[in-house]
Amino acid sequence: MLAFQVILLSLIASISAVKLVKHDESFVPDIVLRLSLATIQQDCQARLSVVVNGTYPGPPIYLEPEVTTWVRVYNDADVNSTIHWHGLTQSTSPFSDGTPLASQWPIPPGHFFDYELHPEASEAGTYFYHSHVGFQAITASGALIVKDTGAPSYQYDDELILDIGDFYPEDDNKIESMLTAVPQQWTGDPAAILVNGQSGTAPTVENMTPDSSCQPYVINVKPDTMYRLRMIGGTAISMVTFAFDDHPSLDIIEADGYYTEKYTTDHIQIDSGQRFSALFQTKSQAELESMGTNQFWVQFETRESGGLQRAYAILNYETTMSKRSNIIRRDRPHYTWAPVQSPTPASEVPQPTQSNVNQQSPSNATLKYNDIPYIPINPPLELPYSESWLEYSLRNLLQPGYLQPIASSEVTRRITIGWTQLASSNQSGRTIYLGSLPSQTPGAEDGYSWFDMAPSGPSYPTPYLVDIYQYGQAGAPDYERAMQNGGIDPVLDAWPAKVGEVLEIVWQNEASDTGIYGVHPMHAHGGPYFDIGSGPGTYDPDANSAKMAQAGWQGALRDTTLLYAPTPGGEPYAVNGWRAWRVRITEANVGVWMMHCHILQHIVMGQSTTWVFGDADAIIQGSDGTQNNLKGYFTYGGDVVGSEENKKRGLGKSWPTVAHFFEPDGPRRSVA
Repeated sequence: MLAFQVILLSLIASISAVKLVKHDESFVPDIVLRLSLATIQQDCQARLSVVVNGTYPGPPIYLEPEVTTWVRVYNDADVNSTIHWHGLTQSTSPFSDGTPLASQWPIPPGHFFDYELHPEASEAGTYFYHSHVGFQAITASGALIVKDTGAPSYQYDDELILDIGDFYPEDDNKIESMLTAVPQQWTGDPAAILVNGQSGTAPTVENMTPDSSCQPYVINVKPDTMYRLRMIGGTAISMVTFAFDDHPSLDIIEADGYYTEKYTTDHIQIDSGQRFSALFQTKSQAELESMGTNQFWVQFETRESGGLQRAYAILNYETTMSKRSNIIRRDRPHYTWAPVQSPTPASEVPQPTQSNVNQQSPSNATLKYNDIPYIPINPPLELPYSESWLEYSLRNLLQPGYLQPIASSEVTRRITIGWTQLASSNQSGRTIYLGSLPSQTPGAEDGYSWFDMAPSGPSYPTPYLVDIYQYGQAGAPDYERAMQNGGIDPVLDAWPAKVGEVLEIVWQNEASDTGIYGVHPMHAHGGPYFDIGSGPGTYDPDANSAKMAQAGWQGALRDTTLLYAPTPGGEPYAVNGWRAWRVRITEANVGVWMMHCHILQHIVMGQSTTWVFGDADAIIQGSDGTQNNLKGYFTYGGDVVGSEENKKRGLGKSWPTVAHFFEPDGPRRSVA
């Protein structure tokens, strides 16, 4: 409790010094990201995509804790955009969470916005950044790492990033139009899984001369070395299971930015929005020599809607047996591509057969294309899938600044929120709705859903945070009105909570109008919650408390956990499956925060909620927003955004006026 009080006092002290600063030519941002629209190669196909600094994934960002870093984001695309810093608390720089129509106006095309990041020491871990507009995050994303203040909690020699995505050939605009059409057109399953941008689906007999985008990503390692694998679930929809052939042991040490006790597993299950770190011990030189190989398959699978997509990467040991070099290091680019050389004429390539493709290892494969082995006809691994994976098992380390577990006796209010989908009867373009509310009839198209963009939205015409800063409590959701309606203010479509409350939030899986369930990776902005488990049927708090006690488990700090579908189908609107969280509302996490399914299709379809923690006075915290000193934030394209001269867009150069929510003279990242 003492550690929490110290953190709280330091946050309040920092934010009390809010100061407006003109970001003219004398101001140099620490990091520059440029969002642009480009045609990129994915899975050996061209796709029109929003990308960061011209690549997918975007460049990895490393942040120093307890230091302010300014990130300038240029929107060079022809559509609105933002950047969200997925997993970071952001409560003390409230306009920098990157959620359009919740905490900020989107960045207009041709403009830039300066984001203020100041992670606490307790946030050391693995995160990622991504656009929070429409379907853009499928490619507009990259790794975000908060460094440890001293030695990490676990010893390792080096680290690697595995950024896992998926691929749809249709562009973002096409997908958004399909999902909001009447009747809706579903996107279907992804065409491929991506590992650091590569699908690992070729070379094969159907594609003997692939470009690098569909070749296996090569993970370069040294023998007898301990690595920290930082794994990022950057998929649009896919829950991905993967494992390393002949390497059966991974020790999970971090989940969603928070260190855990070691948990040993032979495979990883990761869904959209989740992050894990695991310790990975490589084999010795003697072991490699005895096995006669220095390369091993890494197999990835997703089973969306009963289908199967598979991808491969190659674990490549850099030894005297290896022809490759350039170890992936934390101080070098992580996204290395297999070299593209002059293709071997198809007439000279031996025809693949089961006997000459299915070798024990990539290095022993008979058939190769430019030293890249043919993809196995039969998968080397049988990957499991379990809804109990990591459940009631992960335990956080006792770290300075970590929140303390919340006992059931401390809960002051329980909020139950169900999700259902109108798959066949939708006539409005709004397809996912909140269920389990007193005022809602199952299947009614006037139910609650939340959108930040046309054609279905915006659900509220002005960012909630803007209204609160402009109008004080009159701009905030009405608490009493919400208490009469299951927790949501039906006028503002927002969920208020008071400082001092301890919420137990229960997400329920309700079948669609056709009796279909889906898995939902539920994500919370504004800081971690305590995940307290999941299960089939409906939530029974007493039974769950008994299960937690039997496991000796008090919950785990997370920001993205899964609302499973215990069965694929059932009666329309029937509840089967729940996930429960606990969160304490304090001065340290007041603000406007989204809680939503992280499947990008579902966000476009309305599966989001907006929460307002604290009253207006607590949120404004002395920055005097009612006196309009932050008026640049109050309008779309206000003077908080800048622009470069652009004759095509009719823009001249303008410098933004930006609020510094941390001590102006405090520590700031050194600009190289």
